Amino acid sequence: MEKKDNNNMNEDSIIITLDDKQFRASELNDDQKVLAAELHGIADEMRQLEARFNKLNRDKNYRILDFQNSLEQPEEEK
Repeated sequence: MEKKDNNNMNEDSIIITLDDKQFRASELNDDQKVLAAELHGIADEMRQLEARFNKLNRDKNYRILDFQNSLEQPEEEK
């Protein structure tokens, strides 16, 4: 899905791509334009969630490694 600013949408701009078909603002009615804008908002939120998930997953993996490394230390160092 292509991201476009809904406020600066001109009639020739491609505002959404669905199933490899691009739609221009001039091809959509007002209800479809609203739905396209909502889809853009959802896609943005999903990208943010994916980035947050990736960060948390990376942090989790580091903590697991830290924990495993702490178990491998000789008894004297503990």
